[in-house]
Amino acid sequence: MKIAILGTGLMGTALAEAMINAGNETIVFNRTALKTEPLVTLGAKAAATASEAIMAAEASIIVLTDGASVEKLLSDEATRAALQGKKLLNASTTNPEEIIKLAGDVSKYGGELAEMSIMVGSDELRNKQGQFLIGCKADEESFWKEILHCAGNSIHRVGEVGDASKAETPMLLGSMFTSVSVAYAAAMAIKLNIPHEIIAQQIALLSSGAEYLLPNMFARNYDQIMASTNNFIAVSTTAINSAKSLGMPTEIIEKIRELYATAAQIGYGEQDGSSIVEVLLGSKHETVK
Repeated sequence: MKIAILGTGLMGTALAEAMINAGNETIVFNRTALKTEPLVTLGAKAAATASEAIMAAEASIIVLTDGASVEKLLSDEATRAALQGKKLLNASTTNPEEIIKLAGDVSKYGGELAEMSIMVGSDELRNKQGQFLIGCKADEESFWKEILHCAGNSIHRVGEVGDASKAETPMLLGSMFTSVSVAYAAAMAIKLNIPHEIIAQQIALLSSGAEYLLPNMFARNYDQIMASTNNFIAVSTTAINSAKSLGMPTEIIEKIRELYATAAQIGYGEQDGSSIVEVLLGSKHETVK
């Protein structure tokens, strides 16, 4: 099958590798073309534009940082012209309202947009251990499952477009708590000058996912984006609204949102959410180096 991956960051690259390894003709697009070169070396074909990638593929998977990035991509006139008769799957972090609106926009131009939440890290995708929640029309379920089986076997349709984002909210909330606790541990280790390998080994045993966060935090490099700081601000806002509607207290989530908002204010909004450690370290950057 011909599959396009739009966005070759950490997760997009892993998905593209899984598709290539499964024998699919894989087309990749990224605004920074240089980031597609390792995938081209593996056998992918690079597209110069998103519209070119969509036109060449039977299915396109969008793996950008957030809903605003997806909206920008889909609002391009050339991209809109390419949507007629095409099936797209959004794997970017969106709230239910965003993805429902985006699906409606795609439908206006003759395409179909489904949604997917990726519940594992990039290494699992490469090793065909992916776990996915999908929101799509019932008659599209088998189509998307066939494609995603290239990257994993745990694929669950949770309902229509918007339902995967709803199901993802409590899971992402849990990941936020993990990120914050690991950030506190990393910041303390840095301030106390504890050898990184010692703290990394112990924290990884206690917190699932710490193995992905700690290298960024100790290197203080957040260019490899799994979920951006701005993503976490949006997720925390959605979680606060959901918790309020369910009669649950929100003070803790509001404080977490403040930490991410501060990280964004000092220049880390578009970088990985692990940059929250910079707030705890007392960084005062106004621009990201």
